[in-house]
Amino acid sequence: MEDSKVTVILEAARKRFAHYGLTKTTMNEIAADIGMSKASLYYYFPDKENLFVAVIGQDFDEFVKTIDALISKRNKASFKLKKYIHMRNQLLNKLFTLAKIERSTVSEVLKPVFGEHRQKLLAKEKELIGKILELGIKEGEFIKFNVSNYADLFISALVGIRAQSVGVAFIYNSELEEKINHQATLLVDIFLKSIQKA
Repeated sequence: MEDSKVTVILEAARKRFAHYGLTKTTMNEIAADIGMSKASLYYYFPDKENLFVAVIGQDFDEFVKTIDALISKRNKASFKLKKYIHMRNQLLNKLFTLAKIERSTVSEVLKPVFGEHRQKLLAKEKELIGKILELGIKEGEFIKFNVSNYADLFISALVGIRAQSVGVAFIYNSELEEKINHQATLLVDIFLKSIQKA
């Protein structure tokens, strides 16, 4: 029963965020959409920001399942790494668009709440990248190297590209999205050249 109520809340919140954005959505509106009192909604989520993070969590869980399925397929590790970049960018673009996020939204609203979840998500990403790199080494596609260090470097570089781009922009738009996608693609090409066997 509790799980079904949370599902209903998350679905209603997702619709509101997608239509009005994070800053213009209120807990009152979400509660009204599902015929729940505001007090009941606060029982499940302490505030709008934590509710948004829960919505993001759903999308990230789906992303992880998709990547795990990709890893289990019989493709080259280099293909999987490129696909990972593409799917990761799709996920993050979707999340930014979902909330209609501006720079102020990220720094003033989301950082305090999302900060505690960020390390957990990055650790999971590092684990996924590590699996792909280990497969590449095992199958003789990549040279031998310290997988943990390289996975950490790879994720840090991806985070840096997005953070730098979003940090200097006033609003997240298609032009910025295209720039981030292009730089991430260049990164994976350079990265693969350094680890692929000649």
